[in-house]
Amino acid sequence: MARLTTRTRLLLILLLLAAWAWRLYGLEAQSLWRDEVDSLRFATRDFSLVLAAFTRPGENGPLYYLLLRPWLAWMGQSEYALRWTSVLAGVLALPLIFAWGRRLFNPTVGLVAALLLAVNPYHLWYSQEARMYAVLVALTMLVLWSFAQAMDRGKWWRWAIWLALTTIGLYIHVLSVLLVPVQIIWLLLTPRWRRRWASYLLALAFLILPYLPLVWWQWALLTNADFHTGHAFVSFRRMLLTLFVAQVEGIATRPSAWIFAPIIFLLLAALFYTRQWIKARLLTLTWWLIPPAGLFLISLFSPVFTDRYLIWTLPAMLLLAAVGVYAVAKRQRWLAVILVATLVGIQLWSGWRQAAEPIKSDFRSAAAYVNAQRQPDDVTLFLIPYIRHTYQYYDPGPYPWIDAPYANRAADAEHLPARLDAETEGYRGVWLVESEADFYDEQGFIRSWLAAHGTLDAEAHFARVSVYHYALE
Repeated sequence: MARLTTRTRLLLILLLLAAWAWRLYGLEAQSLWRDEVDSLRFATRDFSLVLAAFTRPGENGPLYYLLLRPWLAWMGQSEYALRWTSVLAGVLALPLIFAWGRRLFNPTVGLVAALLLAVNPYHLWYSQEARMYAVLVALTMLVLWSFAQAMDRGKWWRWAIWLALTTIGLYIHVLSVLLVPVQIIWLLLTPRWRRRWASYLLALAFLILPYLPLVWWQWALLTNADFHTGHAFVSFRRMLLTLFVAQVEGIATRPSAWIFAPIIFLLLAALFYTRQWIKARLLTLTWWLIPPAGLFLISLFSPVFTDRYLIWTLPAMLLLAAVGVYAVAKRQRWLAVILVATLVGIQLWSGWRQAAEPIKSDFRSAAAYVNAQRQPDDVTLFLIPYIRHTYQYYDPGPYPWIDAPYANRAADAEHLPARLDAETEGYRGVWLVESEADFYDEQGFIRSWLAAHGTLDAEAHFARVSVYHYALE
């Protein structure tokens, strides 16, 4: 590859600085939601439990929590500290996508792809969330890069780097295993790589050893008749559409479909408006589409689709869009400028909306409201019980609290009045903190019991969280 010009280096540095500022803006705008508090809980639990998570059925991302642990010990457990590592991973993804654009196409495509990633609202959202998804985007590009380097140049130590990075990816998120079929197809599509097929098979064999604990608990779960993933089955067409919409518009949805016009036009231009880079475009398309196909096959046995699980296919889509910009610019530069400016404007607006609108469950506001009015003889009732961890991040107490009983089975609902009678005895008021209540009480039995045994004298509603105060009679 040719050396980078000073102008290209300067533009890339400016993009990195802008992306850093954009990801820090509104970092604390959203309240922590339960998955983020889980990151905190899992990273700070007893060290033996952190290590045991590597072999415990049902755990995903144990290495992420292990890596997060020293950071939290050093920087504290504030929202800012908890999310900062994702900001860093989000910014580091920019030089990586530039490198891929330069390798597969040219530096101009790499710069455009870096620009599109810098403003992408979906990547912005997960660069501001205390979960492993921003890390996964950057790590995926590193894994594929190490694979390409090993295929290009051989040597055992390059395969060792690939093995280490791939293993890290699997222990950050188990579905990064879907990178393997992408690599196999890349091997088949690249004639000069085929002579190294034996080296790749040997590396895959070594990969099995550190992956065995994950295989064990996944197999234990899939063969357990009582295990349910909690995900509904999604058709392949719906899976692709959901993934595409999320990766373009981010989390704050809008009613108009016209916002998709620029990116669709650019993707079509990348596929049909140029004859350059046929193999490179095919490799990128494979990176984008093969993982959803693999996840669909898994879902035929056990539904597991959530769009964020495949966020690491986002760079492939943006690389193709950047190729579309380059193809259009070669013929009509003004049109390419308009398309990029429109797309960047839409995505910046989407990113601003994500910070300006309360989207995540707003336990921060709910806890502040209750804490300001709670009396010593009040008890706090959590519906559903799992939200207690998130609520108590903002209102740790001490104060008396109880977990709502399960009421979605007839046998449990029958015993609910007696349980609530016993657990609220001696208190003059009940604060009901309610979020995702249908998981525990679809029929509203708990609210009905409270209404029958007390008077509702205060309530407040926040994003995905409601609080009610009942003065007991």
